[in-house]
Amino acid sequence: SSRVVSDSARVSSGPWLSLSFDRRMAKSKNHTSHHATRKHHRNGIKKPRWHKHTSTRGMDAKFLRNQRFALKGTLAARKEETSA
Repeated sequence: SSRVVSDSARVSSGPWLSLSFDRRMAKSKNHTSHHATRKHHRNGIKKPRWHKHTSTRGMDAKFLRNQRFALKGTLAARKEETSA
């Protein structure tokens, strides 16, 4: 006496399976960097560009104000030094 079991009952039976009746297989590969290093080295790995004056955007306002006054003071001292 063999029992006939429907497909939906077979798919949802067992604690390791999802409760949905979807019969597709689970996704096995989430990420790969197979060809990435070759592509990166094709044009060469370059150092970041070096800028002479870095941006002061987002810096502490009190610090920047003091920095301006300090610069004025050093320029005035240099000017005085060269004229004397």
